[in-house]
Amino acid sequence: MIFDVRHKTSYSYGSPVSVAYHLLRVEPRDMPGQQRLKGEVVITPQPQRRLPDQDYFGNHTLFLTIERQHGEFVVEASSRVEVNRRPPPAAAATPSWETVLDSLEQPDRPALLAAVEQSYPTPRTPILPECLAYARESFTPGRPILDAALELNHRIFEDFRYDPGATHTHTPTAQAFAMRRGVCQDFTHVALACFHSLGLPARYVSGYLMTRPPPGKERLVGADASHAWVSVWVGPEGWVDLDPTNDVVVGDHHVTLAYGRDYSDVAPVSGIIYGGGRHKIAVAVDVIPLNGP
Repeated sequence: MIFDVRHKTSYSYGSPVSVAYHLLRVEPRDMPGQQRLKGEVVITPQPQRRLPDQDYFGNHTLFLTIERQHGEFVVEASSRVEVNRRPPPAAAATPSWETVLDSLEQPDRPALLAAVEQSYPTPRTPILPECLAYARESFTPGRPILDAALELNHRIFEDFRYDPGATHTHTPTAQAFAMRRGVCQDFTHVALACFHSLGLPARYVSGYLMTRPPPGKERLVGADASHAWVSVWVGPEGWVDLDPTNDVVVGDHHVTLAYGRDYSDVAPVSGIIYGGGRHKIAVAVDVIPLNGP
């Protein structure tokens, strides 16, 4: 499928900002099964420095310096993306999760090294005894890794309630787990904590999901949203992306923006400002299909 993705983020400051340094990750990455056909990022006010690059994980980054006083900061990213993901392997045919775990002990090729890097806890996804116990209910001895991961994905969907008012960007994973509430970021961090508690490689993926309006209703401009899901290493078949918020294997309706160890590695806008005071943030996202079902 081909999508036009539009992502607008607006910051309105309570007092003027004199100098700002920003790091953006708002351009979908190029990867197997996904290609960015074209795109642009419009910044208001116009920055004095604008340096495109890639981070350690290969995500597109854009570093900005704004050295004049401003009361508003707006990022408008537009991309045309083609998505054609390969189907996941048969779950029962994947190796046992213990076999995958053993393969990480001697990472003798780049793909394994990259997987090992994603097997460690992070400040946002620490080793939690409660997550280990929760994960072990699905990861029983000898079970194929993708079969177990799919069940874990389903259990998070069933056991946790989607509640945008329950958490915020910096809510600890332990708190979200205890409440059994949150949003896609929380569910992804919970899944990561479960995988990492077992020593299994998994990574945080940020992106977009095409939503469909109710029957008889028109698509609302700006009504889509950023999304997040987890990607788990299943051995020789590589990475398989799972969406615990929707209980699905990630498919052609998902657009990958960036991936990393947790949300901190993929935040769309980060940086330092001088001044600003209290501020308001507004986000509008559109994922518009140009072809396909």
